[in-house]
Amino acid sequence: MYTFDEVDMFLDGANVERLAKMIKQQAQLAQFIVVSLRRPMIESAERTIGVTQARGAYTQVLGIKLSSSNTSA
Repeated sequence: MYTFDEVDMFLDGANVERLAKMIKQQAQLAQFIVVSLRRPMIESAERTIGVTQARGAYTQVLGIKLSSSNTSA
């Protein structure tokens, strides 16, 4: 298992897409957990979990399983 925390933060859009594609290919051999705010990375994910700070002191967690028709190749 590999964990990346905003590894794409300083990349331009084209390189975020390249990294997302590379992670998706390698995900056939290993599991990846990626923390990202970048759209190309989120769109290429098989599953997305959103975590937000709600009003007050608690956090909201939302899990989404994306179908292959929603992801770009």
